[in-house]
Amino acid sequence: MAAFSKFYLALLRWIVIACMFGILFLIFASVVLRYAFNMGIYLSEGLSGLMYVWMTFVGALLVLYERGHIGVEMLVCRLPVPLRKLAFAVTHAVMLYVTWLLLTGSWQQMMINLHVFSPATRLPIGLMYAAGVFFAAASALFLIWQLIALVTGRLSDANLIVAAGEDEDEAARLMANGVSK
Repeated sequence: MAAFSKFYLALLRWIVIACMFGILFLIFASVVLRYAFNMGIYLSEGLSGLMYVWMTFVGALLVLYERGHIGVEMLVCRLPVPLRKLAFAVTHAVMLYVTWLLLTGSWQQMMINLHVFSPATRLPIGLMYAAGVFFAAASALFLIWQLIALVTGRLSDANLIVAAGEDEDEAARLMANGVSK
């Protein structure tokens, strides 16, 4: 399972990197062609937009997996462990509900726009909404897996709180010393 997870995360990172380089190449080549030859790449704007949407959703999925999202642990770190677990379960339940909303809405839009083609790229507009479907399905599985790990006791107490960054550590140190920024 760990090998699959490592491969999956590496694949997601490469998708983000490929989208970023694809956007850079298309826009740069189009600008150079417009400046030098008074012509551009017809597909550059449409494909760049599609790659940007996919890059954003796949990047958000990576942030969710790596627990890099913004967390307010000011209250949670002061709670006893049973209440931390309850807060973890409640926040994950809320995230699952929002993910369900995103999944159903993206699915409906994808199905509506599957037979509508972009005039610039001649690709179905539903491909843009498919990024939301992919994100919602993958994040829902991850959130459910985390809730199962919490209920079965496989989730450590350290994973109940989002890790503090350097700025937050420094702010806590300064506040403990009575110095304000």
